[in-house]
Amino acid sequence: MKQSPLFSRVETSQSYFDETEHASFKGVTIKTIILLLIAAGIAAVTAFALPAIIKNNLTPFYIILVIASILGFISAIAGRISDRAAKYWSVIYSICEGLFLGTITRIAEEFLPGAGIIAISATLIIFAVMLLLYSNGIIKVNKFYMRVVIAMTICLLFLVISTLIISLVMYSQMSANETISSIGFTTYLWMMIGIEAFLLIYGVITLALNFEEANQVVKNGCSKSAEWSVALGMEISLIYIYIEIIRLIIYIAILSRKD
Repeated sequence: MKQSPLFSRVETSQSYFDETEHASFKGVTIKTIILLLIAAGIAAVTAFALPAIIKNNLTPFYIILVIASILGFISAIAGRISDRAAKYWSVIYSICEGLFLGTITRIAEEFLPGAGIIAISATLIIFAVMLLLYSNGIIKVNKFYMRVVIAMTICLLFLVISTLIISLVMYSQMSANETISSIGFTTYLWMMIGIEAFLLIYGVITLALNFEEANQVVKNGCSKSAEWSVALGMEISLIYIYIEIIRLIIYIAILSRKD
């Protein structure tokens, strides 16, 4: 039994090499595009229908959104653990994330018309640049790179906890009709912009791990079913980057309107 040096989950045996079909870059690419198209289609329908939903009863939509978020999280984990089940879990994940993406995109459009196009374009540019840097060997996923990712992950966890605490404090003050100073609110916005910028950089950095995983899966001749798990990982990273860009746009738009 042979293992990838970076991803212990990627295992191959002689039986894999006797199969007719093995994982390929083309297969990973096609499956990634399929999953992204599913998410984009659901997001487009959700964003288009959201104004009509808001005019009616929001409670059912909130319930659906919460359930979709939980199910999407479970799908992401299940799809990444099992290659055989990844085909089904990845589709479920795409549908669930489509609901969330459509909602947050519509909200961003209210602050800045065209925010969705800007976020999509920026995500594609980031993907293309990172792929170019990785394929040309400028970015190498080695032990040092992994240490950087681990260090950033620890920082990310700290920032997420800090963000939740600060946001809860701000929300509690607004709910209690307490006056928040202009300077305090501006400081909060700049702090959130800085945090979102770090989270975006983290997503960009970890995108190289997806490229390395795809490379290892193809190089080691893994089963065709592994393509779905790799495609799911790629989709998760791209959606994460898109969401962080959208959140940055929202905070920057709020800050500009405030000024």
